[in-house]
Amino acid sequence: MIGYTFKRKILLLEALTHGSYQQNAGTTSYERMEFLGDSVLEMVVTDYLYHAAGKHYSPGHLHLRRSAVVNTHFLAFVCLDTSVKFDAAMPHFVDGDMINEEDIQEIPLWKCIFHSNIRVMEDQANTHSRFRKRRDEIWDALRHDKIFPWAALTQLQAPKFFSDIIESVLGAIFLDSHGDIDIARETIIRLNILPVLERIVKDEVDVWHPVSRIAQWAGKHGKDLDFQFEKERGEIKCNVLVEGKVEASAVDQFRGTVSQDEVKLVAAEEASRALRFRNAHMNQEVHSKKGKRNAKDNAIDTDVMMATTSTATSMH
Repeated sequence: MIGYTFKRKILLLEALTHGSYQQNAGTTSYERMEFLGDSVLEMVVTDYLYHAAGKHYSPGHLHLRRSAVVNTHFLAFVCLDTSVKFDAAMPHFVDGDMINEEDIQEIPLWKCIFHSNIRVMEDQANTHSRFRKRRDEIWDALRHDKIFPWAALTQLQAPKFFSDIIESVLGAIFLDSHGDIDIARETIIRLNILPVLERIVKDEVDVWHPVSRIAQWAGKHGKDLDFQFEKERGEIKCNVLVEGKVEASAVDQFRGTVSQDEVKLVAAEEASRALRFRNAHMNQEVHSKKGKRNAKDNAIDTDVMMATTSTATSMH
């Protein structure tokens, strides 16, 4: 499943133990492992971006691209997409002859979590249902689209424990391998995290959060930007207005504040595509042959930090 065999199995057990688990498993929950794994993941991702051939990303752009593959939405998707298939066939006799028919079954990583909470079980089932509907769409965007699929990932509505498991398992591998960062990197590759990042860098994918992207565009060009919400018959609609004109809209079932935030994100992403808000200052590589940064680079870094800080809650 993850391409690593643990020498100390207790570490894997701890990495998969939710805080609600009430049985005596001889271990604590995965919270400390998650904290460690988060640091390991960021270290590997930052190292790749820092040494990306020919890019010389400034700090702001390093942060922007790193955020795309270490946020809770993307890591939850990785967790949901990680599984192992095996042949569970059991030999049986028919008319005196032993039959051994193939019985391929699949165990997803998220089903390996130890917990004692009915809410967690419900969240697993509901999130997996949404994942099945959007999996192909998300993978197609990750592999081919020029814009990172923030909206589709967010619409999975995955609780944080899905992304926690990815980080805690990485933390456990780091400990079990005695701090071997290369082994951790191999796991991050196998989980498709680094391959997605490589594609972001290679194809210059626009990874700005959609709301930040159009807000930054509006600020730079002196445009009035507004998000207008309409609720009717159990649905909520968000209109993106630029100078009072509706440029994009999105509709979803109303489920409170969460659905309002999601429909705003979808509308913002549609507005970004419709208006071609992909200006050079939003996703450009910072090339500095002499190793010096100019005033424009500094301005970009300030914009990136301000915009990504404003959406930190949804990313982490």
